[in-house]
Amino acid sequence: MKVIYARSDTLDLYLALHRELVGRCSWEACLLPRPVEPAIAAFQHGLRGWRENGVTIPPAAFAAPDGLAVTDEATRTVLAAMEAARPRLAPTIAAFDERRTLAEADLDQRLRLSQVADPLAAAMGVPGTSLELPVHLVPFAPYPPSVGLLLDGCRVAGTYLDFRRYVGATLVDAVLTQLGWALLRTEHGPGHLLGRLRALLPGTGPYQRRMRLLLTKTLVELTAGHLVRTTDPTHRPCVDVLGTAWRFPRLYDLARRHWTPYLDGHLDRERALVAIADEATAYSPRWYTENIDGAALAADFYLLEWLAAQGDAEAAERLAQWAPQLSADFAGQLDLIIGTELGHYECARLDTFPPELAAFLERVNLGDSRVGWWRSRRELGEIRALDLAVDAFAGPGVEYGGEAWAPIAAMLRRYAAGELPARVFIDQCFTLQHNNGCLFDKYFEAEHLMPVLEAQAAGELATLARHSSAEVRRRWQRHRHHLERGYSPEWLGDGRAADAPPPDRPRTTRLVLGAPPPGSLGCGSAAEAEQLTASPADATAAIRTRTWQFRRPWPAVPRRYTALTALLNTDLGDVTLDLWSTVVPHTVDNFVALASGSRTWRDPVTGARRDDPFYDGVEFHRRVPGFMIEAGDHSGTGKGGPGYRIPDEFQAGRVFDRPFLVAMANNGRDSAGSRFFITLAAARHLDGGFVQFGEVLDPDSQALVTAIAEAPGPVRLLRVTIDATPA
Repeated sequence: MKVIYARSDTLDLYLALHRELVGRCSWEACLLPRPVEPAIAAFQHGLRGWRENGVTIPPAAFAAPDGLAVTDEATRTVLAAMEAARPRLAPTIAAFDERRTLAEADLDQRLRLSQVADPLAAAMGVPGTSLELPVHLVPFAPYPPSVGLLLDGCRVAGTYLDFRRYVGATLVDAVLTQLGWALLRTEHGPGHLLGRLRALLPGTGPYQRRMRLLLTKTLVELTAGHLVRTTDPTHRPCVDVLGTAWRFPRLYDLARRHWTPYLDGHLDRERALVAIADEATAYSPRWYTENIDGAALAADFYLLEWLAAQGDAEAAERLAQWAPQLSADFAGQLDLIIGTELGHYECARLDTFPPELAAFLERVNLGDSRVGWWRSRRELGEIRALDLAVDAFAGPGVEYGGEAWAPIAAMLRRYAAGELPARVFIDQCFTLQHNNGCLFDKYFEAEHLMPVLEAQAAGELATLARHSSAEVRRRWQRHRHHLERGYSPEWLGDGRAADAPPPDRPRTTRLVLGAPPPGSLGCGSAAEAEQLTASPADATAAIRTRTWQFRRPWPAVPRRYTALTALLNTDLGDVTLDLWSTVVPHTVDNFVALASGSRTWRDPVTGARRDDPFYDGVEFHRRVPGFMIEAGDHSGTGKGGPGYRIPDEFQAGRVFDRPFLVAMANNGRDSAGSRFFITLAAARHLDGGFVQFGEVLDPDSQALVTAIAEAPGPVRLLRVTIDATPA
């Protein structure tokens, strides 16, 4: 088994462009100004054509010396878009050449393939002696997961990894994971991991295939992380810190309990696989592949707490057993999400922060912030690291939604310091979920979580019971039955004979996420156990798509107007904007507040707080004739803003089907602030990505917008005058 380093300018360019248009988080470095020109945006049309034609994305030919041959319209479109983007992307990519060389040297030193190649091949159940894997370390790749195989039909032609995101031992973990997948695709043997799982877990249903794929993914990642730890005991495996263990805790718990003894040399590989399969076949594949339902956890907690308060001693005992473990799970999940949220500071101007905070954020964002956060906690200690996280969210982090995460980090700090009991911490987690938005949307099913929390606040116990686990629901029903028969649990007991066995005692005492069986306390599902046993229906059931919930609250109630215009006084003349205050009131109110100087903003150049009119003196920093003009950035780079971000206020049916529409520029979802643009033509490729909030209707103003776009020299926006009729 051998790793060889490869480089391809074409692959670098393709992956960077794919990241910009399809796979970039809104807080990451923006390589192309948004909105992108139509010629570049056509890249996505080419990708759709490839998918319809069954082309593997990205094609392995991108890494070949002679590149990709033009054989169809989709390929021609992709290559044309890449050429249109090359002048902007190529210099940025070239700036990372030295860092790429250093990453290759570091990987050479850390990988130690001579020690781990044989155990990796043995775990995959293949010989693995003839594999040579070309590895492309690239500076930009779509996220997630920033890694991928290059496939030429069924043949593995190489792999790519984003060396900015994967650093040190994490890069080694990612390379070994890719090697594991390459072995499974290229080598064959009687113990082949996928073959053994197909034999032990047969079935062709969508859920059955999904469970085998996810189980294989988990076993490969567990193996890679274990092998890295044999040479670097301080490494936190990617299977944990990058999310697989949290997204699929039931499957992860099942795999870990049986596969880790094999990796440690205490259990035969075949016996480990048989044990995994035996346990997995006890329940429906849906049980292992669907997410934990956060609503069921909340309903269990609050209903059990209510029963305990009513004198149910058994409910109190069950709650006392469960709460410490549930709180530890919540703390671990929130800790990981805090690491994710600290990644928002990748583009922040650290020179405007206090030195200790700047050094902390720079360290956290060395590579993937989830790994950097864990490393920083180990070095600084949990309490100090959480103190700095609170400072980051509460101060400069406001721009990235820190107003929601500062109290969460502060709560976790109090829990880590032993100042919050487990039950209080759990209750505060759900309270902050209710008030601040989604704490649990990244790894839980959150569709019904808000209704359950509303029911808890209103005392609607029947609603809680509908969403709780079967065990807690039966306990509540029994309690109701006793009350209806005249029993008072406070002084008559619970109505059972003294020698009667306790009802619904679960068969297991494992209460952590992923471990409880269906129907029991904390299992994360309202379904009865019988509904989740393996059945013939598994072969035909369609996979249920997860419902994502995101809520980012607006900071205040907007001021509303019945009529509103804005006069843009420029070097070339005046442009009148008709603003749609009744359609997108928050967006319009933000524009008016900045223009009039009634909202404080942060200068992107000096970092100073200011409260004068924001738009006075800014340049139209971007002017593309036939497409758009843009203003609203004091840095003049197209990357600056007012030091905060506003949520998107999209309206159904609003499309860019004509020129002279006014919209907010952004770097991705919920990232608009002060930059705005005016279109010069229909631009349907912008539909659904940018919030429209006005229009240029006056013909003279329209002519001036066109003139600004075509002007040979700089054009400034001198001031903005608002003419408003309050509602």
